[in-house]
Order: sequence, then C-alpha cells, then structure tokens
Amino acid sequence: MSGAEAARTTPSIGTTKQEPGAGGQDGRVRLERFIRPTALGIDPYNAAHHDYAWRRRDLARLMSNESPIPPSPHIIQAAAEALADSNLYPNSGEDLRARLAAFAGVPFDSIVLGNGSTEVIDVIARIFLDEGDEAIIPIPTYAFFETQTRSQGAIPVLVELGPDFELDVGAIARAITKRTKLVFLCSPNNPTGNAWTSAQLREVLALGVPVVVDQAYLECGDSESFAPLVGEHEHLVVTRTLSKAFGLAGLRVGYAVASPRLADTIARLRIPFSVSLVALRAGMAALEDLDDLERRRRYIISERRRVQRALEADPLVRPHPSEGNFILFDVRGLGIPAEEVVDRLQADGMLLRAMKAHRLKGAFVRLTIGTAEQNDRFLAAFARLRESVAGGPAPA
Repeated sequence: MSGAEAARTTPSIGTTKQEPGAGGQDGRVRLERFIRPTALGIDPYNAAHHDYAWRRRDLARLMSNESPIPPSPHIIQAAAEALADSNLYPNSGEDLRARLAAFAGVPFDSIVLGNGSTEVIDVIARIFLDEGDEAIIPIPTYAFFETQTRSQGAIPVLVELGPDFELDVGAIARAITKRTKLVFLCSPNNPTGNAWTSAQLREVLALGVPVVVDQAYLECGDSESFAPLVGEHEHLVVTRTLSKAFGLAGLRVGYAVASPRLADTIARLRIPFSVSLVALRAGMAALEDLDDLERRRRYIISERRRVQRALEADPLVRPHPSEGNFILFDVRGLGIPAEEVVDRLQADGMLLRAMKAHRLKGAFVRLTIGTAEQNDRFLAAFARLRESVAGGPAPA
C-alpha cells in the first residue's frame, strides 16, 4: 500500500482542538499529514487470544508456546525481593549480561539485553532497514519479522521453505538484490519446529548480507546454538530469550548475541531501563540453577515425543518433527478447516492456534506442549473430534 493509499483508507485520528484555520475546516489537526505513512498501514499485533485465555483460566492454554512449568521458588523469591526496591530505577543489568555471556559461551560485550527478544529484533530492524530496503524472510516463520520490516517502510521478500519446511539457501541467494539489507531466520523455526545447522547458516552468511537468527526455542530440544559463530561473522546477530524453556514469558527478558561492535550499536538504540528490576533479578536467579533448566528441557522433550507418537499413529493427521516446545500438525485429512478444528477443541476445553497468520498454506494447527494432564486432555479431546468427523476412532 502506498502512502497516498494509506492516507485515503485510514480514518482521521486527529481530535485535538486548534484555533480556526490551524487544521481542517472544523478546527481539528489532521494527524495523517504528520504520521509516517508506513505507521498507518501496519496491522497491529492481535493479542485477543491472550486476553481470552486470561479470562478463561479453565481452558488448557496450549496456543502460545509458553512453558507449562511455573518459576521455581528460588526465582519467585528473587522477584519478590526486587519489589522492595521498585521505587528505584534498575541497574543496567551488567551482572545478568555476564551470566548470559557465560551461558552462551561468548564475551561479555557481545550481549545486549532487551524487553523480550522482540525488543532486540525491533532495534535490529531499525538499525538496518530504511524506506525501500528489502529483508528476506523464509516462510512460514515468526510473523514479527515481517511486521518489523514493514514498520520501517522496508519490503519483506518472502521466500518459501522447501516441501518439508527445509531451508532453501539457493532460493535465499536468488532473492538477494542490491536493496537487500537483512535476512531473518528462526531456528528452531516457529511454527514448523525444525532447526537449521551451522553448515546451512554459514552458507547464508557467505552471501554477504547481515543475518538475524532468532533462537527463542533453543533450550527446548537438542538443536545447535549459533551464538559462538558471532565471533567469526560480524554480520550475524543471534536473539535468545528466557521466555520459553526458562519459563519467564511474563517477565520479558531477552537478549541479542552479536559482535562487540554491532552489540554496541544495538545497545545505543534500545530503550533505557527497558528490562525491569524484577525481571533482572528473576533472570539472575534462573541462570543460577541450570539443573532446573535441564529438568525443564528433558520434560519438554519427553512430553513432546509422547504426544508426537500419539499423533503419528493417526493416518488422518501429519505431525512434523519439532525441536521446540510445540508440535505443528497437518489436519487436512480430517476434511475440515484448521479453524474449525481449533474451535471444536476450544469447545472441549483447550486453546490451540490455527496457523494461517504464519503464512502456512493448507490446514495446520500448532499445539504447545503443556502439563502431562493437559496433554492427556488434548489427546482425548482430539480423539473425540477425530471420531466425530471420520466416523470412527484412529486405528490402534
């Protein structure tokens, strides 16, 4: 959509009263004259499913790739103690950066904190992308890449993954033009669940364009960390988070791993004090107990494999292998749209996501791995759904 089209299709939002003649004939300022056209044309993130989930705590929350395991008492105590100092601004998080650097195996000055990895991805987009630039985004993937590209007035160049969602480095290479400023990757990839290898990433890096790899789900399985590669490739940024396997999604602690020079640039543009004191202290406590993280990782892997095997036994659905805390499965064999599958499961007590917003063609549903009890409830509900649409249970 052009700026002119955006202005024509966006309703007036200016309501500030001015002296007659200062704005339109009715004395109002027309804010569209001053707002960047790209800002008017962006679709906001739709948090309706989160709002609904908070209102309906009786439903199994299996739609947002959150951890089903709440923070440990050690983390809760650290966060609670931080509240006593919440009249003060937080520090810069140097202690947490040092702990994350050791955890990721990189130098201290390669770590930049963020209010979730979403903040650092936003800053990276603002650093590299300008009006008319291009960012290559292999799809289906994390929708935030496309949103932040468009927010800068840049053009998302969407390159489809292969038939089984494999990374097509050749297609990425063919999509590069003189306007390409970024390549966005996600490993393990949301929503498909598969991960890329360091060999594949090196091929992409060899194309000579800055690359961002979101590794939010790294600690949920056995996939490969790309953090050590930033020491070899100054044009690589890896983003990570404590939201997934660490189970701190509500506290919003993320970080970028980059070369010291690029990390310094990211730090200059991020919002000061964007990570709260409570989040900093909770993050430190989480990194003090890596045995707890390992228990969480093993739980996710074990339950994911159990649910995967149950879905694989049904010839009408096709679950895809995953290294995340979720499973993507193809429901075309049921003969009903993915949205209807989600609606019927919601009526049976659980929240899942259909994947149209992630640019997935066909009928796909994504299931977050929950507690063992929630996973059992899902399998029972799905069996009832399957029997109602297929006229019988799955073969034993």
